[in-house]
Amino acid sequence: MRERTQQVNNERRMLDASEACAYLGLGRCRGVEYAKAIGAEVKIGRRCLYDKVKIDKHLDELTGSESKEDIG
Repeated sequence: MRERTQQVNNERRMLDASEACAYLGLGRCRGVEYAKAIGAEVKIGRRCLYDKVKIDKHLDELTGSESKEDIG
């Protein structure tokens, strides 16, 4: 089995659990729990993926940051 890297590919919208946690800068349990709580979890069959757009939107709301679409 090939080893996965912890780097997040900025072009992909859906992240697996380890990528979402690395993106959030949280550990596995806390990162998955947080992503579920903000509604970023998407189940496809038995697989759970996490929507990076929803994560970004939630973090923007927390920090009061404007996204690129709001500015232009």
